[in-house]
Amino acid sequence: MKKVSILGDSISTFEGFNPEGYAVYYDKEKQAKNGLESVNDTWWAKVIKALDGELCVNNSYSGSRVSGADFPSTNNMKRLEALKKEDCSPDYILINMGTNDFGYGVKIAKSNYYSVVKPDCRYFLYAYDIMLKNIMSLYPNAKIVCSTIMKTEVKNEPSWFFNETYGGIERCKYNEVIRKITLQNKCYLADTQQSGVVYDTLDGAHPTKQGHSEIAEVWIKCLSDLKLINN
Repeated sequence: MKKVSILGDSISTFEGFNPEGYAVYYDKEKQAKNGLESVNDTWWAKVIKALDGELCVNNSYSGSRVSGADFPSTNNMKRLEALKKEDCSPDYILINMGTNDFGYGVKIAKSNYYSVVKPDCRYFLYAYDIMLKNIMSLYPNAKIVCSTIMKTEVKNEPSWFFNETYGGIERCKYNEVIRKITLQNKCYLADTQQSGVVYDTLDGAHPTKQGHSEIAEVWIKCLSDLKLINN
């Protein structure tokens, strides 16, 4: 059976299913508020089931970003080394990161996006590249799948709109980086944003039970298109 690890932020946390000491958004109160009855209602549990796999590590940390030098940034080696356990190393690593970089308006790059400059993990482009290179060095046999950043809606709030420049930089700029750096490193791209699906939330960020199902459906379609399901 395939071993699957998740690398994520608050969207992918679930109390009791993250490494000890990790910041968790979906505690018992938030699970109930958002209608999640069990871990099987999370997007990643549904995707792992579709992969006919089992969870290795849910390495998701609430509030974490790709950028930044220190833990819990996902280009940090300490964070990435925790994608495995003593008795389990991942065959698949599913990455759902970038929302907090977008939310905090992390700068994309030092100058021109793709000019040759010294990598600096304070910037999203370089941090994403460092993250993937570090993961590939640690888990050379794993299939690495990266997701773009999806839009959200707020339940029963038809006047609410998704702010495409929430942190000051357009979401499309982060997705452009994710696409380019993922393919440049010969990893798999789950371009969830391209689906046009907008997932359900109560707060504009964290999926409800319905929202998790909507995310899962898009992920599963992407993995099927990539021929990673039923192979």
